Amino acid sequence: MNLLNASIQQTRKFLDSFDIILSDCDGVIWYPNTGIIPGTLDVFGKLQNLGKRLYLVTNNSTISAERYCKRVTTNGVTIKPEQIINTAKVISWYLKKIKFSDLALVIASSAFRQVLINDGFKVIPEEIKLQVDLQRITIMNEDPHTAVRHIEDDPAIRAVIVDFSFSFDWAKMALSINCLKRKDVSYFCGCKDDWIMYKHKKKFKVQCVSFAGSGPLIDVINRQSGRSPKEFAKPSENLKNYILDTCDVKDPSRCIFIGDKMNTDMQFAALCGFKKLFVGTGADTINDAKLESEHPDFYVPSLAMLQPLIDLLENESKIKRNLLRNN
Repeated sequence: MNLLNASIQQTRKFLDSFDIILSDCDGVIWYPNTGIIPGTLDVFGKLQNLGKRLYLVTNNSTISAERYCKRVTTNGVTIKPEQIINTAKVISWYLKKIKFSDLALVIASSAFRQVLINDGFKVIPEEIKLQVDLQRITIMNEDPHTAVRHIEDDPAIRAVIVDFSFSFDWAKMALSINCLKRKDVSYFCGCKDDWIMYKHKKKFKVQCVSFAGSGPLIDVINRQSGRSPKEFAKPSENLKNYILDTCDVKDPSRCIFIGDKMNTDMQFAALCGFKKLFVGTGADTINDAKLESEHPDFYVPSLAMLQPLIDLLENESKIKRNLLRNN
């Protein structure tokens, strides 16, 4: 249903059909390089005032939960770090569940790695600095024997964890492949998108830009190691279990997932049994739905367009209350 064509009764029924909102961020609330999409946070604020619980669910762990909160709360929405759900937090939750206490090789952003470190896990490399990495690569290029010593299997490593990383280099890939040849090494991955897409304004026109994600690099590790990772990003079973375990979801049908991508957001909502709201402000369009699980229950070109519908219902309720008071 296109909510812009909904009657007042249909809009009321839509708003009454869910108690918990789970929303993607990039392409729904903001664009990575141009900031907040106008009006979106106003809608979330109004929905919170109606008693709806809000969680932000993202495959992007390059930004800390605290930074997400700061970005959102400065625009009028109340949200706490525990309401931010990303791949780093889900993997850390899983490691706690299986009581993992050994050393993990982590190829991910510094924000992702910090989540694991804060939760008490031992990770290598201990620190990622681009300048140091470039120096190390230079040394390796000049001395192949030194390079081999850096990528030899380390028996202390008992898990390989891969997510998007700006410093995803040959040495880390080679070491992870060598470690994964041991069957006692666990293998986990977060974001594995083939492409990362976003819209931005250029010369007064909105353009869609794409660049390679972590997916092709993870595919190389999979192929060369002969291993397949446990997945923790949308649309994975492990993320579903995390949400059901930590978000006090009593009835999945009373949850709505808001997203802009068919193969991640809409498929994940279908996996969980959530209602699906697709917004047209991201990389995909409503016509990109190919599988039955990708077809949304509701559609709106921009989340901001829900504001006048909510305002209309609020005004109608005020008028009814005034009439009852006068009678």
